[in-house]
Amino acid sequence: MKRRPIVLGAVAIAAIGAGAGSAVWRTRHDDSAAAGGPDVWALSFVKLDGSLLAMSGLRGKPLLINFWATWCVPCVIEMPLLDDFARTQAKAGWNVLALAVDSVDPVRRFVTDRNLTLPVALAGEEGLDLSRRLGNKAGGLPFSVAFDAAGTAVQRKLGAVDGGVLATWASTPR
Repeated sequence: MKRRPIVLGAVAIAAIGAGAGSAVWRTRHDDSAAAGGPDVWALSFVKLDGSLLAMSGLRGKPLLINFWATWCVPCVIEMPLLDDFARTQAKAGWNVLALAVDSVDPVRRFVTDRNLTLPVALAGEEGLDLSRRLGNKAGGLPFSVAFDAAGTAVQRKLGAVDGGVLATWASTPR
């Protein structure tokens, strides 16, 4: 009988140690957003026409990535603003990419029905993981990240962007 409290105590201490070790490991490895996040230039995504979009081709210019889905009401509302931003800020060197956390058919219909011209690619469910690694700790949509020309995340916004946010980002030195 006296061994049972000792065994339970040892198990409790081991569990606490494992939890603390896990927390330390997560702090060091999950904080990629604070350390700049993943190398965006090393990523690639499938475009709606089936071709591959290599992010390395966008290197050297500021970049706005927006994570969205067709079933996300705030995403649908902000999409015309992003489309306009992509068109007007291209002259200033900006690249814009709408990464759909969705499947190809609804995205294709959405883009066609709304005559969107901004680049759209598919991130699938993995897009939510990528958005988390870029600083979207809540994992919500929409989520936008602005990068400088070197690929460093300089702005983040969870929730729909508005004209004021986009104007501020456009005027920020890149």
